[in-house]
Amino acid sequence: MVRKLLTGAAFFALASGAAFAAKDLPPNPAQKIVDAGDSEWRGVDKENLIAVDLPAGPLYIELRPDLAPAHVAQIKTLVRRGFYDGLLFHRVIEGFVAQGGDPKGDGTGGSDLPNIKAEFARDSKDVSDFTVIGRDRIAARVGLVDGVPVGAEPESLRSFRADRAVRVWGAHCQGVMSMARATPPDSANSQFFLVIGDARQSLDQRYTVWGWIIDGLENARRIERGEPPKRPTPLVRMRIAADVPEAELPKIEVMRSDSVVFQTYLKEAKLVDETGFVKDLCDIKPPRRINGKIEL
Repeated sequence: MVRKLLTGAAFFALASGAAFAAKDLPPNPAQKIVDAGDSEWRGVDKENLIAVDLPAGPLYIELRPDLAPAHVAQIKTLVRRGFYDGLLFHRVIEGFVAQGGDPKGDGTGGSDLPNIKAEFARDSKDVSDFTVIGRDRIAARVGLVDGVPVGAEPESLRSFRADRAVRVWGAHCQGVMSMARATPPDSANSQFFLVIGDARQSLDQRYTVWGWIIDGLENARRIERGEPPKRPTPLVRMRIAADVPEAELPKIEVMRSDSVVFQTYLKEAKLVDETGFVKDLCDIKPPRRINGKIEL
C-alpha cells in the first residue's frame, strides 16, 4: 500500500493541474478520517513498541502479545539485551519477505534462549481488540487485531468442539512481522521476517505473527534484496520504546479498528462491499496519526 500523508484539504483531488471547487467534487471517504475526533484514535503502549534504526531511517513495530505471548516475550528479552543490534537481513526476497535476526548471518543461527513453541493461531476469546470486518476468499471471517490483519474461523464452530476453541491467526500481509523457524513447528528462536508482499496463502497458520509495522514501512522497502544480498542491510539498533527518551520518539496514534468512522470509511472506499465481502484484506490498514499528520 502506498503511504499517503493526509491533512484536511489535501484529500481533494487535482486534475489537469487545476483544483476544482469543493462543490464540484464527489464525496471523499477519507475526509471522515480527517474530521474524526480524538475518541476515534488510540495511543500505543511503549512497552509493546519497538523502535528500529535502519540505514534508510526509523521503523516502528507494534507488538501483539495477545496473538503470540511467548514470541513477544522472547523478542523483547533479546531486544533489551542488544542481541539484534548490527545483525544483517540475510535473506530478502522481492514481493515476499525480508529475514534477519541470525547472528551467523546464514539462516542457521539463533540465540542462547530456548526455542519457542509455535503460536500459529489463538482462541479468539484470548485475543483482545479483534474487530471483524467481513469475509474473503481465504477465511470465513477477516478483520484486524488493532493494526494486525487476521483471519478467523466462524464463531459457530465453538459449540461443536470439545475444547470450545475458535481459531484466529495473523495474516501475512505487507508490513506484518512474523517469526522464522526451521522445519519443526516449535523451532523459532531469534530469527524473524517482515512481509514485503501478500504471502497469506504461503505462510498463514504456518508461521507465528507477532506484530506489525506501525510506521516506517517506506524505510523497510529499501532493504537490499538477495539470497543473500550482495550488500546486506544491517539492523543498526533495536530498542523497546519504553526505554527510549521521550524526545526521540514520534507521537504515534492509530485509528481504532472498531471505530464507526473507520468502518464507514471501509465501505465508502469500496474496501468492503455491501454483503461484507473483503476484496483484499492486505489493502486494509488502519490510519495512523504521526506527530499530528494522518497516514493511510
